[in-house]
Amino acid sequence: MKQVEAPKNTLKSAFANRKTKEVEKLKENDTTLFVEKFGQAKLDEWKELAGGRKLIYLKHESDLAVLRPPTADDLGDYMEAIGTNGLSKAVTMVMEQLWLDGDIILIEDEEKFISVFLQINNILEGKKAEFFRA
Repeated sequence: MKQVEAPKNTLKSAFANRKTKEVEKLKENDTTLFVEKFGQAKLDEWKELAGGRKLIYLKHESDLAVLRPPTADDLGDYMEAIGTNGLSKAVTMVMEQLWLDGDIILIEDEEKFISVFLQINNILEGKKAEFFRA
């Protein structure tokens, strides 16, 4: 089967636009929606319980969840679970351990779960990379 190639200018422009959007997403550290949903007092309480470390904010469309930051033990459990049970079960297990509050639909709905799965996996892989660089 012959693969149809997109014109190079269109493809380059599409990827350039995507990269720009991803950089903009990284710049967005707005927790306004989370404050509205959970309250600033609750977020502050969770931050204090986390020793002042940054909470994990997950969002898919209008659904939100807040997770505590992973500890070294959580990352160890995550890495062990990947080898034993596979990535999907490992991410699910660690999300359950870290979950503070949020919309259950993020877990129950497959499309929404895929979105938060990718978000938390990205965060965990970043933490893992930081650990091995140190």
